[in-house]
Amino acid sequence: MTSPFILRKGVSSVRDLADGVQALGLGIGNVYYVVQAVNTYVYQYCMKFQQQYADGSFVVHTTIQSALDATVANRNDYVIVMPDSSDYDITAALTMTKKAVHLICPAGLGTNGFPTNAARIHQNTNATAIITVTGDCVEIAGLFFKGEEGSDIITLSGTRWHAVIHDCFFGIAATASSNNYGIVGTGACSHCSIYGNYFTNYSPGAMSGTNNDVAAFIALTSGSSTRNNIRDNVMMTGGNTTVAAAINYAGYGGVITDNVIWENVAFGDTNAGILTLGISTSADCIVTGNRIGITTGNAANGVSGGTANQSYVVNYEGTSGGTALQ
Repeated sequence: MTSPFILRKGVSSVRDLADGVQALGLGIGNVYYVVQAVNTYVYQYCMKFQQQYADGSFVVHTTIQSALDATVANRNDYVIVMPDSSDYDITAALTMTKKAVHLICPAGLGTNGFPTNAARIHQNTNATAIITVTGDCVEIAGLFFKGEEGSDIITLSGTRWHAVIHDCFFGIAATASSNNYGIVGTGACSHCSIYGNYFTNYSPGAMSGTNNDVAAFIALTSGSSTRNNIRDNVMMTGGNTTVAAAINYAGYGGVITDNVIWENVAFGDTNAGILTLGISTSADCIVTGNRIGITTGNAANGVSGGTANQSYVVNYEGTSGGTALQ
C-alpha cells in the first residue's frame, strides 16, 4: 500500500519506514496495521507486513487498542486501520494516552465525512465513549463511528492540546433524554482542529413522539479553551431528534467557519428534527461563512453569543431563501 504521507525518494510504502530507517528527516516513527482476525485477508496482511520492531513491538495487530498500546509517545507513530466487511466491535472506550500518535483509516481520507464505511468502529456498550483522548497532538481520521445509546463518540479528557480530527463520520445513537455528544471536551481544550467531518443522529430511538436528544455535535465547554478551529463540517439533526446546539464553544480565540448545519424535515412516518441552537460561542470568537438550515420560528437562534458587530460575519440561515445573520 502506498502511503499518501510518504514523500521521500526510495520510500514506497509504510513498511519501508520500519524504525524510521528510511524516514530520516520526515519524523515518522513506527507504523502499525490493524486487521481483524476474521478478515479474509488477515493471512495476506501478516505475510506481507508482519515483523518485529527494535523495541519488541509487532507491526500487525488484530485489535485497535493493541496497536495503540504498542505506540510510544513523541515518536510520531501511526496506527493504520485496514478496511473490513465487519465492524470493529468494541465494548469499552478505546484510549489514546500518548502524545503525537495518529489513528487513521487511509481508505476514508478525503471524504469530508461522507464515509466510505471502509473501517467502522461500533461501540456495543450503552453510554460509553468510542475514543477517550488523554494524550496531546493526536490525529484521528478517516473512520466511521457508530455509537450505542447514550454514547459520546470522542471525549477529549482533561486539559488537551492540539487534537486533529478530520474526515470522520459521527453516527450518534440518541434516544429521549440521552443528551450525548459527537465530540466533547469539558476541560480546557486548545489549538484543536476539527474539520471535514459529518455528524448526525445515526441510530436513533423512536421516529415519532418524544424526540431523541443530542446535547451538541461539537462541544468545548470550558471557558479556558483557546484558539480552536472548527471548519467545513456537515451537521444534520437526524429525524425526530432535538439538538440543543450543533456547536457549543465556550472558550476564546475560536474560529468557526464554513460549517453546514441543518435540521432534517419530516419524511414518511418520521418527525422532523429540531435544531434549538445552531452555533453558540463566547464573546471572543470569529464565526463566519456558516450555513444554517433552521425553521422560521427558530431563525433567531442560528447563532448566539459573541460580540455584536464583530463576532458574526456573513453567516446565513434558511428563512426566505437565506438571510444573513448578525
